Amino acid sequence: MTQLTVSTWNINQRSGLGRQIPDMVVTELRQLNADIICLTEYVKTESHNLFCARLQDIGYEVFEDDRSLEFGNEILVAIKSSLISDSKFTTIDNDDSNPNFLRVTVNIFGKELNIVGTRIKTGGKDIIEDFKERKIQLDNLISNLPASHENTIILGDFNNGFFKQNDDIHSYQGKAREFYSYPLLKSIMSKAGLTVYTPSDLNSWKYCKLDHIFANIPIVNENYSWEFLKNPDYKSQVGYPDHAILSATISL
Repeated sequence: MTQLTVSTWNINQRSGLGRQIPDMVVTELRQLNADIICLTEYVKTESHNLFCARLQDIGYEVFEDDRSLEFGNEILVAIKSSLISDSKFTTIDNDDSNPNFLRVTVNIFGKELNIVGTRIKTGGKDIIEDFKERKIQLDNLISNLPASHENTIILGDFNNGFFKQNDDIHSYQGKAREFYSYPLLKSIMSKAGLTVYTPSDLNSWKYCKLDHIFANIPIVNENYSWEFLKNPDYKSQVGYPDHAILSATISL
């Protein structure tokens, strides 16, 4: 089996409030050297073309939504060019009922791999309605998986709210998480044949674990890393990543 490293990172562009991708993001991605990268809260800022060119310079083929989304959050996937012999990508409507979504299907050493980068959106509405809409986005995510989703990984920011290790789908009666939560997310993905991989030690955003990998292929060594905070060019402000990098090793 071929082993590959995958990473997903919310880079906090917040629908263009960041205006441009900080140089330190490319620096960290170069050091990370993952085979497959998924960036969430990615925005086509004025530095978009330069950012993609820099990823290409360090050996990646870049996949993006080819529509102009007017400073909307989206997904960018980058895969080491040396691994790919064939590829195609799929997008869905980027409206309020759908998550940010980019599905890339690649042939790696003769095996097909489906990579789905996603982010469940959050709204400024009533919190109950917000979580109900997150559940609708999850349902639409599931309905847009490949018909035969053998060799599939889904990675990104699921905005599932806080949970404790032993919580279940009945743990949040009377709360917004009654309608959408980590236990519910895990249950629905399991019914689709996908296993969740969430690091047990650190959190990925403040006191929460929001970033996960779901897959039906073997995965080991899932971990959250905050090492990028040590980068001297890092700033604690909008436009700079505010989630841990989630990485793991997959076998194909």
